[in-house]
Amino acid sequence: MKKGFLLLLMVPLFGLSNNNQEMFRFRAHPPEKDSLAVEDDLLKRFSAGIKFGAPYMTVVGAQYTLPFFNNHFAPYFDYSQYSYEKNNEDAQFRFSEWGISYFFKERSKGVYMGLSHSNLSYKVNFMNVALENGSKGSGNGKVDMRTTNLRLGLKTGGAFYFRIEMGYGFGDIPKTLNFRAVDNSDSSYSEPSSSEIPEINGISENGMFVGNIGFGLAF
Repeated sequence: MKKGFLLLLMVPLFGLSNNNQEMFRFRAHPPEKDSLAVEDDLLKRFSAGIKFGAPYMTVVGAQYTLPFFNNHFAPYFDYSQYSYEKNNEDAQFRFSEWGISYFFKERSKGVYMGLSHSNLSYKVNFMNVALENGSKGSGNGKVDMRTTNLRLGLKTGGAFYFRIEMGYGFGDIPKTLNFRAVDNSDSSYSEPSSSEIPEINGISENGMFVGNIGFGLAF
């Protein structure tokens, strides 16, 4: 009778011991976090920096890696502005570009290809323009040099990055700016006039060469 009672008492204790072992194993070995999720946590999606090259001298830009399509696509925007005064001209160049980059292997870093649309605008005020009536006139005008650009680049990872890009922009680029000059002495008289756009490194009538190096910060 005593042996039977001890047997009945040991059965639930043995079961409780097994449960404790399973709970201990669960706590001692928590499920590992997916490696892809860990990489997403470390991914720096937003970056901003500066580039030096052609067709612009200096440009600032920002890029954001999209949280879908496996983090391989990153839209970006670049902007630059340059003004000068010489030869009776008050002129301004303004460059803007928006597009998207595709990173081939790494996520938000490594080798990538970019497709973009850009506009290099030239706006100028002319003073002391020689008129056919022997007088001097003034006028202003603006011309847009728009291109569709393909580029290949390489970007490092980390909080501080470097990048290098090379490519070409396709488009019909004007060589002259047409405007109307008004007589400085008699505003009722005006005549059509034109001026050549200053030569810009890497730009021809059929398109422009794109090449730059840059650096910046990623968050």
